[in-house]
This record gives sequence, structure tokens and C-alpha cells, in this order.
Amino acid sequence: MPLPSRHIAVDLGSSTIRLRCAESAGVWSAPHLAVVDDQGAVRAWGEEAWRMAGRTPPHLRLVRPVTGGAVTDLALAARLLGSALRVARSGRKRMRASEALVCVPDHATSMERHVLRQVCKDAGLNRVTTVTQSVAAAVGAGVSSAPAGALLVDIGADRSSAAMIAFGAALVTRTVPRGAGTVDQRLVRHTRETCGLTVSRSMAEEAKLAAGREGDSVSVRGQDSERGMPRTTEISLTEIREVLRTTYEDTGLIVSGVLDSSPPELVDDVMDRGVLLCGAGAGLYGLDAYLRERLRIPVHVAEAPGDASIQGAFDLGRQGAPVGVA
Repeated sequence: MPLPSRHIAVDLGSSTIRLRCAESAGVWSAPHLAVVDDQGAVRAWGEEAWRMAGRTPPHLRLVRPVTGGAVTDLALAARLLGSALRVARSGRKRMRASEALVCVPDHATSMERHVLRQVCKDAGLNRVTTVTQSVAAAVGAGVSSAPAGALLVDIGADRSSAAMIAFGAALVTRTVPRGAGTVDQRLVRHTRETCGLTVSRSMAEEAKLAAGREGDSVSVRGQDSERGMPRTTEISLTEIREVLRTTYEDTGLIVSGVLDSSPPELVDDVMDRGVLLCGAGAGLYGLDAYLRERLRIPVHVAEAPGDASIQGAFDLGRQGAPVGVA
């Protein structure tokens, strides 16, 4: 049976905004940021704003309306969501009857949930319900609502969380305010301190993604910290992997915390089923291997891990199931 065209799932991430609409065949996404002038007018958003990062004149600034899963600029978040909805829904402007299921971080306060709902309403969505990120990800990753426990780890841009899921609900959760984007920041600092080279976040991200390559080193371009002139240098893959290790350790701590606080019956389930990694940072080089070695249990990466939460929210809305909805 086809879905009603009014059904929409929303994931307002710190780095990416994701939508899943009944009219479209898949997930629509764009960088969740805007270029704003001195008067507060939006000059660019999404991909266009991303390309302008580090290149804007003094009267323009790059703004992210969501940080750590919490809305920091309600008006801008609503404006960007409204624009995203029109693009994702092929330019349709009428959304009076639209129903939305919006993902919220597991650690979100009641006020943060209220603000997220308000953003959706201000963007033109009428009926708005929230669902916790871990529950949505569990559905999107194919973890059923059976009583058997499942341990999901969500690696976002600036936060990472782990949750024990059973009966379609998150029973135990742990979160740290660091994620895949934190690795980029650490690599920027590392190249400045060890090589005297200031690199952009995008160059740091390229270096991060190169960690799984064969070879000994990767070339990075930047600005000489003393002379201000452009320079290229080599960074060893061993150095990059050592920077990544801090994120591995953060993730290992929250997973261990969830296991320590969970009933032994659910821990037994996880020993059989393993840990499931999702979120945009789930494919971070070496993370799954580190967790396997530390925990001595299977670790799997979800299919299309970055889209697990938004797909799960969409499926929950399609089913009309209140399970896990907060």
C-alpha cells in the first residue's frame, strides 16, 4: 500500500540534514549549515555553503544551527529545514497536512525535544512526533523489536552514543560529546603542532579517510604557520591512526559502560549478536577492529550507516507504531 504523501521523517544532525519523504525513493541529505551576512540574511546553504567554508569575506559567516544534536539557532534551523523540504519534495510548498517524525539524540532534554518540534512546526510541518536516535537507528538497521538485546553505537559528527535496545526501546544509553568530526579537529591541531602547517578541515578529513590506504604516508596541503606561505608535507599513516585511536577509546568506554549497566540476559544476547555500528562515522578506519579486540565480541557496520536513523524514523511513521517514540 503506498504511503500518504504527507509523511516525512526528519534528522537535523549537527553536520548533515536528512529527510525521507513519501514522494522520494530514498534519503535526501545536505550539509547542515548556512552562510549568513551581517543583517542575518542567508546568502547560501547546504552544498553551496559548504564550498564557501574558509573562503567567505569578513561580512559573511558560516553558521551551523544545530550543535551536538541541540538547536542553537531556532530561526535559522527552521528556515533551512523549510528550504530543504521544498527541495526534497520537488518544490511543493503546501505542507499543511504533513506529518513528521523527527529524530532526537538519546541524551536530549525535554526542552531540546520541544525546540526540535518547534523547528519542524515553524518550517511548515503540522503534526510532529519525536523518536530517539538509537531506536530509529535500530529499526533502520534491521534490528527487530524482539526481546533479544541489541547494542547500537551511533558515531555522529560531534557526539557518539551507545544504547542497549530491547522491546523497541533504549534501556541503557551512554554518550560522549565527541565524534567523527572531532577527529578532523585533532588532525588540524596535530599538523599545526608537529609540522608547523595549518590545514583546512576538509584537508584534515581527506587525511582521515586516507588512514585505510596502503602505503606509508599521505600528502597534505596547507599554510606554513610561520611564513604564511602555501606548503605541502607528508604525514605518516601511523600518525593519523594514532590520532584516530582517541576516538576508538572514547567509543570503547561508552560501549563498556552500557554493557556494565545492562542485565546479564541482554549482555548474553549481545555476545551472540554483536555490536552494530551506525552513524556517519561508523566506517571510521580501524574502529570495528579495535572494538572487537577490546570487547571480545562481534562488531558489525550497518548497511548505509549514516542513513540508519532517518530510514528507521520513516519506517516507524509508515507503520504508525508508537514503539520507542518519545
